[in-house]
Amino acid sequence: MLAFDQPPLAELRASDKKVFAHYFSPYPLSLDNKDPAEDYYAKHYLQPSGENGKFAYCGGFIKERPLPQPPREGGLDYELLNFEQEVRRAAALGLDGFTYDILNTEGTHWNRLLKLLDAASNADPEFRIVLMPDMTSTYQGSDPEAQTLFVDSIVAVAAHPAVHRLGTGELVLAPFAADKRSPAWWAGALQALAAEGVDAVLWPVFVSPWSAATMSFQAEVPLIGTSSWGPATVPGATGYADNAAQAHALGVQWMSPVRPQDSRPKDLIYSEAGNTQLLRLLWDAAVAGDAEWVQLVTWNDYSEASEVSPSSGIQWALFDLTAYYVAWFKTGQQPPIVRDAIYYSHRLHATTAEPDLTLQESLYEPVNGSKPADEIELLAFLTAPATLEIEVGGITESTDAPAGIQSLRVPLLAGTPKFRIVRDGGAVAEVDSAFPISNTIVYQDMLYRSGGSLPCDRGPLLQ
Repeated sequence: MLAFDQPPLAELRASDKKVFAHYFSPYPLSLDNKDPAEDYYAKHYLQPSGENGKFAYCGGFIKERPLPQPPREGGLDYELLNFEQEVRRAAALGLDGFTYDILNTEGTHWNRLLKLLDAASNADPEFRIVLMPDMTSTYQGSDPEAQTLFVDSIVAVAAHPAVHRLGTGELVLAPFAADKRSPAWWAGALQALAAEGVDAVLWPVFVSPWSAATMSFQAEVPLIGTSSWGPATVPGATGYADNAAQAHALGVQWMSPVRPQDSRPKDLIYSEAGNTQLLRLLWDAAVAGDAEWVQLVTWNDYSEASEVSPSSGIQWALFDLTAYYVAWFKTGQQPPIVRDAIYYSHRLHATTAEPDLTLQESLYEPVNGSKPADEIELLAFLTAPATLEIEVGGITESTDAPAGIQSLRVPLLAGTPKFRIVRDGGAVAEVDSAFPISNTIVYQDMLYRSGGSLPCDRGPLLQ
């Protein structure tokens, strides 16, 4: 159950506006098809002792995992079945597909691309995979060597029916960090692909300042669109709607990045997302800016804590919020709120809580101009005016709010937060956080946890 009545998938897919989620292959639903209590995520990635103490300095490689699930039956291709499950989940959001980060052209991550393509065709024949060569990871060597490897790899999958193409037939390439190679290199790559019978168009994603990079590329290679990996802080997201107009002025389409949060235990850094503010600001920018595409950054990059895929810490909250904004973006109309709903977010401790620095190598550093925030948020979807309440640490704070999407943020205190929407003297929605807050810690953990109040039958998405 959602706070709104979601349009049928066919209606959402019929929109010219497209939404893809960035798929990062190191973190599928399961790495080994074992009991989630003792699988690789549980024993290694989430533990300071994981991989022979490799992550002792940061308290664990990641701070949450994909939702735990029972192992698949023996003899079945669990990876293929799990990819089909992820395709169904993404389709339930109204997504058009994934942008797949191509980390290499052989081995584990390449094989996962091949299985994901098959899974898309099996589970949802209209679901598409946008090829996103990761230019920071693969296609190394001299320009000729890299181009040969690039062309061979794209040709190998270009004919798959799940690969995304324009309505006019051209295959879309959306390379991450495209400026790692020169515009002339890309022009040559497109020509070489054409010689192999693959007509392709370029929609680059830049990490460097995107506008200057776009103009540099346009001087030598035609672009259909452009994009940026996007901001990770509230100040960076403010005013981001202007980017679509800038791209349009350059004669190209814009793929607007939408990121919920960003913290990186392995680097002991984080960017302050301000609870759900970053996510909402970037969706607002995509809608108001009239972007053609959105890229969710990311579906499942747990090493950067930017995932929207249902997970052990964010649960289904970001998934449900994303469904609302996908419908808004694709239809051009804000969906009416028909059910009162609470979505909450907070960290497990204050940013000022002191870890054991004999174990943790150093304190987390806020980056990208971040100013640390220590707040608990109640994000309410209101059918009518109501009072929002947060109770924590023996203190209740409240505010009266009009109908619509409303936010109440209060100082983060120790305890288990309780959230309520009150109308006409009674609670019409309420939920307790699944995550107690305590400032007595051993390691810092900058991931925002979240949850929601609406009951929902997730059965079809758990298979």
